[in-house]
Amino acid sequence: MIQKHTVLKFIVGCFLLTNIIPLFAQTPEWSESKRKKGIQVLTRPVPGSNIEEFLGKTEVEASISQVIALLVDPQACKNLYHQCKELTVLSGNEKKSSVYLRNGAPWPVNDRDVIMDRSFEQNQKTLTTTMKMKRLDSNAKGSPSGVTRMPEFEGYWKLIPLANGKTKIEYQAHFEPGGSVPQSVINLVLTDTPYETLLNLKSLVEQGKHKDAKYDWIKEPVTTNADK
Repeated sequence: MIQKHTVLKFIVGCFLLTNIIPLFAQTPEWSESKRKKGIQVLTRPVPGSNIEEFLGKTEVEASISQVIALLVDPQACKNLYHQCKELTVLSGNEKKSSVYLRNGAPWPVNDRDVIMDRSFEQNQKTLTTTMKMKRLDSNAKGSPSGVTRMPEFEGYWKLIPLANGKTKIEYQAHFEPGGSVPQSVINLVLTDTPYETLLNLKSLVEQGKHKDAKYDWIKEPVTTNADK
């Protein structure tokens, strides 16, 4: 006779197979949309959204602190972030702050803006550093006339130190633009935003912008002559 606990194990096993495993199977796969000049751009569907999320990857010969300094510098906005028209720190400090971002858009589409929380955290073992960004429901700064506020925005920058002294960079984000935006414009944004931004970042690094930047809350990897 089959024991009760054996039957129970069988029932639990069937539940795991039919409910939990499909959840993993439903995770959308990334597909490559561009690979050029050492930059890779991927996109994938987001459940419940008509807008895909993007992921840009590259490597730069720069310290973690140098990349952070470029990311948080309001003056570097137009030279770094693709289509950036304004980046203003509303409150907080370099490690955690509330910021206003306005991006341009091709005519006749309205510019988009967003107020978001921006924060950094570093893994003390791997030294991987992440800048998280998430839309805030805030009216700390209103949208100018002709600018549409994005109802959703979330993303991150991940800075991963490599053994060769370089830093691997991942830039991932998903947004809901709000209003009416042609799909052709959306498709351009999904590819151009990460690609052009990372291309600009590589250029600024080569120019030595913020090369000597240092933060007391960031630990840099120890480099040796073999890494140089």
